[in-house]
Amino acid sequence: MRFEGKVSWWFYAIIIGVAAFLIPLIIVSACVEPNAAALITTLAVFLVVELFCLSIVLHNYVELQDEALLIVFGFIKKKIPYSDILSISTTRDASSSLAASLDRIEVKYKNKSAVMISVMDKEGFFNKMKEYNPNMIICQEE
Repeated sequence: MRFEGKVSWWFYAIIIGVAAFLIPLIIVSACVEPNAAALITTLAVFLVVELFCLSIVLHNYVELQDEALLIVFGFIKKKIPYSDILSISTTRDASSSLAASLDRIEVKYKNKSAVMISVMDKEGFFNKMKEYNPNMIICQEE
């Protein structure tokens, strides 16, 4: 079963903000001091950042597979076996994570590791996770 990732307005603002800042900068620098190497480098950085952010918007989901939880976040893929998952809980932790929203779910698994995700249907996700691993601790607060 697949759960689409949640993308908040601020993530779109980052994508637009980077473009709004770098495109005029690239144009002005090309006109004021035409330095091909600097222009190509700036353009390359801009394209890499924008492609990375767009990949997150287009490929952002969690899939409950037969034996493991698959997290897809842009170009990043992470697979966690259900047997390794110790707990899942809601959080608003702003730490770096595989989530483009602050409405998050923290997945704690063996070796004191954790990852945060964000899905559109949190309640459905919690209910299905109970089926895949009834031994995990679930803390679903709203």
